[in-house]
Amino acid sequence: MASLKDIKRHITAVRQTQKLTKAMNMVAAAKLRATQGRTEKLKDYADEFDRLLEEIGRRSGTALADFLKPPEDSNKALVAVISSDRGLCGSFNANLFSVTDKLVKELRGRGLEVSLYIVGRKAFDYYSRRKGDKYKAHVGLMGDINFRKAKTIAGEIHEAYSGPDAFSEVHLVYTRFENINRHPAQSSLFLPLAREEEAGPQEGPGAKPQEPSVPSSEAIDYLMEPPPEDFLERLVMNALNNRIFRALLESVTSENAARMQAMDNASSSCKDIIESLTMAYNKARQSSVTNELLDIVNGAEALKG
Repeated sequence: MASLKDIKRHITAVRQTQKLTKAMNMVAAAKLRATQGRTEKLKDYADEFDRLLEEIGRRSGTALADFLKPPEDSNKALVAVISSDRGLCGSFNANLFSVTDKLVKELRGRGLEVSLYIVGRKAFDYYSRRKGDKYKAHVGLMGDINFRKAKTIAGEIHEAYSGPDAFSEVHLVYTRFENINRHPAQSSLFLPLAREEEAGPQEGPGAKPQEPSVPSSEAIDYLMEPPPEDFLERLVMNALNNRIFRALLESVTSENAARMQAMDNASSSCKDIIESLTMAYNKARQSSVTNELLDIVNGAEALKG
């Protein structure tokens, strides 16, 4: 049985850990509040931008699926995965890697050579220990997300898709933020260009189905100058930038929500451990006092005899 000193030292250590987890919970909550608003505003903007792009494509007679067509003779696919740079966020990265591994297995089953475009240190560390072709990796970007970084990533992916490497398709794997308690990992087709609903997103366990897209007949009747076909190409690149920026923001927001939950669970576990150790400490102290009383009584009886 542990001594009173050992138990007390253990209680002190757990209390220090509890202070740390509470502090990390507060930091994650503050970061979540800072990014959640940006994410929700960007969702509305990106959805409207996609509707605008689809309407312009319809009026110009160009379907989004026919824009930026892949090379016919390519048998390579690129998977862009967005993870966190730091840990202590529960199963956030594990769920993401599970969806990515499932997608890679599916693509290889179709006879495609799969390369990985990695954003985030955790994904870089995870896939560095595994066999596979890493096309490119970015680490240390998730601490300060801005549109310039998203534009750089989208440009590199577009260059890889249309450049000498000639990838036939590009898939994007990230964590979609729905609310504080729900942020499933999902994969969706990024290139060739299609609306996100048409790309057929595949989500992690327990994810609900996507809401249906808005039919073209219900789209807003935009007034356009110059003609749609004249500026469709510029809008397409902006759409790619928006989708990467949205994926980055949702990933960071989901990471902070997951970390806040993980630290809250850790604080609750520390509380339970402290209560259990306190009970063990009280029992050990009571036993020690009882033994001392018995020694006194036995000593007194011995003197009488």
